[in-house]
Amino acid sequence: MRVAALCAAVITVLAAAAPAQAQTGCVWRPTDLPLPADATSGQMSAASPDGRYFAGKEEDGGLLLWQDRQLIELAGTEGASLAHGVNGSGHVISNDSTGAFVHRDGTKQYLPVPAGRRASVRDINELGDVLGYLDGGSPAIVWKAANPGTYELIATANPVAIDDEGRIAFRSGVIRSADGTTVQIAGYPAVQLEKFQGGRVVGRVDRAFDSLREWSLTGAVVRDYKIMPSSPLGINRDGLLLSAYFKRGVVGNTYGTWLNGTFVGDLEPEARVYAVTDTGVVAGFRQWRAEDDFWGPSTWACS
Repeated sequence: MRVAALCAAVITVLAAAAPAQAQTGCVWRPTDLPLPADATSGQMSAASPDGRYFAGKEEDGGLLLWQDRQLIELAGTEGASLAHGVNGSGHVISNDSTGAFVHRDGTKQYLPVPAGRRASVRDINELGDVLGYLDGGSPAIVWKAANPGTYELIATANPVAIDDEGRIAFRSGVIRSADGTTVQIAGYPAVQLEKFQGGRVVGRVDRAFDSLREWSLTGAVVRDYKIMPSSPLGINRDGLLLSAYFKRGVVGNTYGTWLNGTFVGDLEPEARVYAVTDTGVVAGFRQWRAEDDFWGPSTWACS
């Protein structure tokens, strides 16, 4: 396997039988997950923070859920877009031509919206609260699991994610608490918030987006990443950052990882990755076979 860095340090094992958390210098090794026997290809686009659930989609088929790496086909989800999120209870969010929905407890449940409007989902937290936005990007909309059949509208555009305390991050750099109070991250308006995960806030800096920045929940700058140009895809509670970036001499995006600002290693060129778990696992899909361009869901662990 081609990688940008050779393993140069030890691995910290989080727990018995648990994946290893990435340390400085490692090789990301893939493990493929099963697809339906008749699948022509498939992908993975979401992972629960605890790494127990992964969610994706069969090409020309419905949504797929992997529980402890065992495949579950989600009935009635043909025609859905990507799996946009999954939590530690296996609840999957997506959209289709009818509207936004959550698949939980074995059923597909459409989420209510104001008359004449359409909604798209963005994130789901461990409580089962779903975050989305109405057509046009504004306002944001929240469906609380504790109040099924209802919704809350928030007059701010482009929500990014919701955490388990009900805090919502917006692309403009606003972090809104459940009580309605807000924090503006430092550097506005020359920043764009991209990821809010594991209690960490990451975004792109300057109009050219030629570097990444991490902020605390108070909006203070934690660190800058000199990666250019770049697009953050996830960051876990320990500070393991997953980002696409431009690497000199390489055509297209390279997918790399950093731990609290220190480069860890690149993934294989054929990888397409979308999520990183708190157990240090990267999730996405890769080309299983070049001869027929067959792609399938995979996870990567540091070794």
